[in-house]
Formats: sequence, C-alpha cells, structure tokens
Amino acid sequence: MTDTFLTRAAVEAREALVGRSLNYRTALDAGRPFCSKSDVISPARVSLDVSRFLAPTMNRIASAALILILTSSFAAAADFASEVVEATFKLFHPSSVATCWLVRKEGEPALCLVTAAHALESIKGETAIIVLRRKKPDGTFERVDHTISIRREGVPRWVRHKEQDVAVLPLAEPVPTEVPAIALAALADEARLQKAGVHVASPLYVLTFPQRFEGNAAGFPVARSGIFATPPLLPMRSYPTFLADFTTFAGDSGGPVFIESADGHALIVGLAVAQNWHEDRMKSEFEDRTVRHPLGMGTVLHAQFIRETFAAAAQRDDPKK
Repeated sequence: MTDTFLTRAAVEAREALVGRSLNYRTALDAGRPFCSKSDVISPARVSLDVSRFLAPTMNRIASAALILILTSSFAAAADFASEVVEATFKLFHPSSVATCWLVRKEGEPALCLVTAAHALESIKGETAIIVLRRKKPDGTFERVDHTISIRREGVPRWVRHKEQDVAVLPLAEPVPTEVPAIALAALADEARLQKAGVHVASPLYVLTFPQRFEGNAAGFPVARSGIFATPPLLPMRSYPTFLADFTTFAGDSGGPVFIESADGHALIVGLAVAQNWHEDRMKSEFEDRTVRHPLGMGTVLHAQFIRETFAAAAQRDDPKK
C-alpha cells in the first residue's frame, strides 16, 4: 500500500514539475508567456520543490532517491548539444576553412565526413586536415591534426548531392584517435521535422568555426543559438532551404544546425550553407565600390538532402579500391 502510494506520488511530482518547465518553453516559442520566469525549473529548484511536495508522505531516503532521478534527468536533457559538439570538427586547408561533422551509418564501422560541397570544392590538392581532439586521462584535451584524402589523382572522393550544396566524404583510413559520430538516424527527414513541431521563431542551434576561430586550444567548435527566421516549409523538394537568425561568417559553411528532440537528444535539422547580405554600390567621380552589409541571417539546407547524399554515396564503390 505504502510502496504503491510512493510510486504514484513520485510520478505525479515529476509530471507536475516537468510540465511547468515545458509549458514555459512552449509559451516562449508561441510568444505568449503562460507563467512567469520564476517558474522555470532548475535542478536546484527541482530538489526544493520535490522535498516540499513529498515531505509529508516520504521518508528521507525515498525523497533523496527521487531528487537524484529528477536532477539527473534534467542534466541529461540539457546536454543534448554535447552529442553534436563531440562529433563536429574544423576542416582546414590554407585555401579554405569550413566546418564538418562525422556521421556513422547504423551497423557500419566506417566514418563519413559531412560538410558543404563548396567547402571541399574550394580546397586545392589531394588532401585536407581535420582537427580532431583526444581526451587525456587527466580530463584535458589534446589537439590532433589529421590529414585526410579528399581526391585521388585529381578525382574527388566525396559525393555531392545532384542538386544541393552538400557533400559526404567516406574516410578512407582509420582516424588516429577515438571520436564520437552522429548516427544517421539523428538527421531529420520530412516526417521527423513535422513531428518535431518546429515553426517560425522556434529555437535552433549551430556549431561552426567562424572566421577560422576556435573555441579553445583543443579545437572545439563555437556554439551559437538562433531561431527559424522563416518557416521550414514542406515539401522540402519545393523548399530545400530556410533562413536562421544567427550572424554568419566565412568558416561557418558545413556546420550542423540542430534542435532538442522530444527524447532529449539532438535532432539535426540542417546544414549551414550560405551567408546573406545587402549590397550598396557607391559611385563618384573618383571612386566606384560595393559595400556588403551582413543581414545576420544564415541559409540552412534541410537535413533530408544529407540523407539523400548518403544514399548516393552508398551506390559508389568502396573508397579503398
């Protein structure tokens, strides 16, 4: 009797607290607050509220166990971005710098590099460098510059989408350190994007290396947040891109654009492919010049086209042959 009651109380407490947090987030997305900012739930607030809610009916041990479960759930949900950070790297060459990320197809050990097609096409020569990171026993990170093959006797090794600015490059050789990769299943197709319920002004996140800038000496990418500046219209075949409200720079091309999915993990919704600006042309008797004014918006290609590029890459011969 007591155990049944405690279980039911724990579930009700969690639903009540998580519900308040989700309602506030939904309200922000819709532009109309259902509750005040003081109602946003933090792990510390969860601990306090749970203790007050359950103190009359639960002993200290049961209460502490429930608090641990709730706070760990919040920590896991808040860390969805790290899944993408760990798989995102700088793609470097003196002639071009971009952002790339590693993807692994289910059931296959091989890694594939994803980036904007124009980033690979602008690199001169047969090789490029991907800036990896190795975690050391003491918790620090070591930068690992790894040379990869991008052409073989002048022929591109990557597969470009037949219509869109995205490329998939199977890595021919093993990387020198263990690196996480994003599962192909984490890339949103039309069905998953619809299910996610995103709309204009919904929040999103992007990881890049703006103007070659790195987050630290270990080579981590820089995270930025924005919103869907235009609706992610469907079908994607008719509307392959959407605008995102974040300032874009050279080096952003290829960066993963993602949201938090309902299960607390990252859902990749697209790939940063272009900047947008307004041009002013000034002409006088002694001067003729054009000035570009950044609009603070990036063009994002839907992740569905990355999936299609993987399908095209699967039809090619093994890259080691």
